[in-house]
Amino acid sequence: MDARTNLDRHLRGSRRLDLTGVAWDEIPRHPLRAEEARCLAYMMDIETHTVIFLRDLLATRVAEEPEITAFLACWAYEELWHGEALSRFLGEAGVRLPPDGEVPSWDDRYPSRVARNTRIRRAGRVRGRLTRAGLVATSMLSKGFAATHMTWGAVNELSTLTGYQRVVETTSHPVLADLLTRIIRDERRHYSFYRQEAERRLAQSPPARRVTRFALDHVWAMVGSGVRPQSETDFVIVQLFGDDDGLETAYRLDAIIDAMPGLDGLHLFERARREAVDRMAAA
Repeated sequence: MDARTNLDRHLRGSRRLDLTGVAWDEIPRHPLRAEEARCLAYMMDIETHTVIFLRDLLATRVAEEPEITAFLACWAYEELWHGEALSRFLGEAGVRLPPDGEVPSWDDRYPSRVARNTRIRRAGRVRGRLTRAGLVATSMLSKGFAATHMTWGAVNELSTLTGYQRVVETTSHPVLADLLTRIIRDERRHYSFYRQEAERRLAQSPPARRVTRFALDHVWAMVGSGVRPQSETDFVIVQLFGDDDGLETAYRLDAIIDAMPGLDGLHLFERARREAVDRMAAA
């Protein structure tokens, strides 16, 4: 599939998350485990943070590629509504979120969770500036930066949709399973775009393959690292992937990444899982 066909298919499918028929009134009638609520809050924060990722990317050479920026515009919008949907679920479940103990409400003026989002962004201000400076410098030095970005995005979207799927497989909450299944459909479209663009660009450029492999091997961390404290990222990784089924899932994800041009043998997910388990054990 060429780049324009891939983009066209994504743009035609882009929309705000369809919440028609979600049984919001049923949410308080089913138990939500504290571990699930903690994972959902993390996921909500990452989805809402997408616009900051977009800001950083638009400072790089990807801003010169209309196909990528068109996709990113839709991607950021859709991710925003994922965050809002998770926020409503937590609110309907009566979960109070720090720093002010608010219970999110669907009727809040947008953007919701102002205090929480402001605190998260202020806490990451210095790191964010360093990350943005690093992205800009890498973009200037590497003509294959777009390939690296598309591959990085594919890895992150794959981990995100798989994390949601793990919750669906383990939860006893029917409304949560329904909501996450809807979000997964969007994430699969995002992953498909990133993956096809990454494979096309990696296949065309040996230097891009080398740079991308180095970046993933030495810089990549599980999605959300740097946005939330490492302890929160580790908790989510261990909660979703810490058991034997989670380990098998990590192996499966690594096999998917291995199949991309020049990326065999990285073991990204197995390594991230092992390191998270070790840090939590040490703590």
